[in-house]
Amino acid sequence: METPQSEVPAELVAKYDTAGPRYTSYPTAPVWTDAFGDAEWDAALAEADTHGDENLALYVHLPFCQERCLFCACNVVITQREDVLHAYLDRLKQEIATVASKLPNRRKVSGVHWGGGTPTHLSPEELEAVWLCITEHFNVLDDAEVSIEVHPPVTTREQMETLARLGFNRISFGVQDIDSGVQALINRNQSLEQTEDVLSWARELGFNSVNFDLIYGLPGQTLDTWNYTLDQVARLLPDRLAIYSYAHVPWLHPHQNRMPEDQLPSPELKLELLRTASRRLEAEAGYAEIGFDHFALPTDELATAVKDRKLYRNFMGYTVKPARDYIGFGMTAISEVGNAFAQNHSKLNRWNEAIDGGHCAVSKGHALSLEDRVRKLIIERLMCNQQITFAEVEELSGESFSEHFASQWQALEDFENDGLVVRGERDLTVTKLGRNFLRNICMLFDSYLDEQLREGRYSKTV
Repeated sequence: METPQSEVPAELVAKYDTAGPRYTSYPTAPVWTDAFGDAEWDAALAEADTHGDENLALYVHLPFCQERCLFCACNVVITQREDVLHAYLDRLKQEIATVASKLPNRRKVSGVHWGGGTPTHLSPEELEAVWLCITEHFNVLDDAEVSIEVHPPVTTREQMETLARLGFNRISFGVQDIDSGVQALINRNQSLEQTEDVLSWARELGFNSVNFDLIYGLPGQTLDTWNYTLDQVARLLPDRLAIYSYAHVPWLHPHQNRMPEDQLPSPELKLELLRTASRRLEAEAGYAEIGFDHFALPTDELATAVKDRKLYRNFMGYTVKPARDYIGFGMTAISEVGNAFAQNHSKLNRWNEAIDGGHCAVSKGHALSLEDRVRKLIIERLMCNQQITFAEVEELSGESFSEHFASQWQALEDFENDGLVVRGERDLTVTKLGRNFLRNICMLFDSYLDEQLREGRYSKTV
């Protein structure tokens, strides 16, 4: 297959290929500290409870997997022991009940997401038991977005029927890469037929939307193998696609050392894999590019939200159903409540001890200052709309944008000269070329970045 010419100049790849956050939050999780504990969490929930007319969103972390995929940076528990699973589910239900008791006036839920791990590690009966616990303590609205992540090799027809009956209406498959050679290098054994089976069940059972997760930058990926994967995706035509950059951080996740580092794509090839996906998905399959590293068919709600500037972003990605507060349950789960972030213990034994001791399971967090909230707004708008409107920022900050961010405005001149942004009188707009370096642009507004970079927390942005 002929190698297409990259749309991104090589000198820009070299210039901007630096470490940086993905900005699923601001401030990012490494900034949060253990100074945020039980008292701060209770105060955040008490503040959230005063907004009784606004909806909540819930996240449930189900961390169990049969075996570890070598690329994975998620917090997982590799086990097939039923006693460990059952004990976790009992404590999870206890956590849900405890948090709900602190929100007596705030129970309406517009979004629920289950992630992991592999939620379909649970049996149909276990899936239903967790769902019934949620609906016992919260009012999940009829039009709520209810989604779950599944791993096709361990997902059965019975599980899918149970999820559909319970009201799940969106489903996301971990696909990552369809080429068998790449799968072997990352310890993932998922046949195309398994993916096709679960997709056909989802459509037959009436799920509103199906998402595929793909990853570019994995060892063994070439333009040929990647085009094969894209061929199959275009044929299967899921409603949404999330195409993530592989984060190679073996100093944080030592199991990544088991993959051959010398077979990782170069930064130039890695970016070409993304651009190839973008070209083919838009031109050949009819997808629209959504925000940052997401794609959706024109009929999907995400595509409509982009046109209407009503796209939102949280820890689970892009959504059209914003919620003022977002509560996570289970080990390592993250919450955004009452202008504060909180994260549960990431070690199973620590989370167990907290729940058994009658405490909240929060291990660290961060209460946002006004300055944090202003910068958070800027980064969210860039990630969702690729545009900042100065008036909106000034309304929150109470200060002139040009004065408040004078140094950033000056630094953006270099980005503008490279064709990545357009600096207007009333706004800042990211160009199509600039989307490739969106993380770098957001980094200009991150006041915590220098310290975090010194600690080696982040993967490369390209």
